[in-house]
Amino acid sequence: MRKSIALLFTVLTFQSQAMTIKHELGETDFAEPPEKVVALDWALTETVLSLGVTPAGVADKDGYHSWVGEPALPDSAVNVGSRREPNLELLAEMQPDVILVSNHMSPVYQQLNAIAPTLVYTIYSDSKTPFANAVKVTQQLGKVLGKEQKAQSVIETVSARLKQNGDKVLASDAGQKPLMFIRFINDKTLRIHSEGSLTQDTITAMGLKNDWQEPTNLWGFTTAGIEKMAEHQNTNVMIFGPLKADERKKLTQSPLWQVMAFTRSDSVYELPAIWTFGGLVSAQRFSDFITQELTQH
Repeated sequence: MRKSIALLFTVLTFQSQAMTIKHELGETDFAEPPEKVVALDWALTETVLSLGVTPAGVADKDGYHSWVGEPALPDSAVNVGSRREPNLELLAEMQPDVILVSNHMSPVYQQLNAIAPTLVYTIYSDSKTPFANAVKVTQQLGKVLGKEQKAQSVIETVSARLKQNGDKVLASDAGQKPLMFIRFINDKTLRIHSEGSLTQDTITAMGLKNDWQEPTNLWGFTTAGIEKMAEHQNTNVMIFGPLKADERKKLTQSPLWQVMAFTRSDSVYELPAIWTFGGLVSAQRFSDFITQELTQH
């Protein structure tokens, strides 16, 4: 009798954990939440870590440390190659329970799926709604990894922080001017982030305005010459950093840059390394640093 009850309990437990997961390239069945996770996209790595799960393997581990940074990636995570060309032999040796990729890896989806169940979730797409996509991906990975309550907590915490930060900025003197978000490619060329970028979605949630309204690409930025900044001088300019010493020197010695109104009014701010193509944690970090810079003066 006891054996029958125990067997019934085991079957019921198995059934309660079994799930069918829908993703962008199909459906995958899991008998239980996967434990050994490999993430080949930094935004997905960030999201997995935010749920309290340490991935067994990640793509371009050193790059994650340099460009993403938070959540911190433990040393135990194995570097499985680059984000464009993961080491398939190493992945096969690791025998992961699940591999997480964005649709930018779709050309090798079948090869990856032959190694382990591979789920496809994309934050940066033609929809140009990265924040909403990041929320959805957080919910989906919460379900996959058995962390649904944690996923909801992350979403609520980030949303509340963005609203709180926005209120602080709008109450400050600096909060009355629109923003510009730029990354220097060289001393003459910029990437200017706007529609479709995580930056844009973050400041929209904060109630702030972006002064750049030109068309953007899939990743939410426009490539333009530095002279275009002359059309947006009454702004707070956020530079994605960190700038190298020689880059900063060239900027301070540029006659064009120095004559700009935002430079003369001390309205230029350098942000630390934050992954501009990240998920909810990156959005919160954007918001925190923007708020810190604009309210500390």
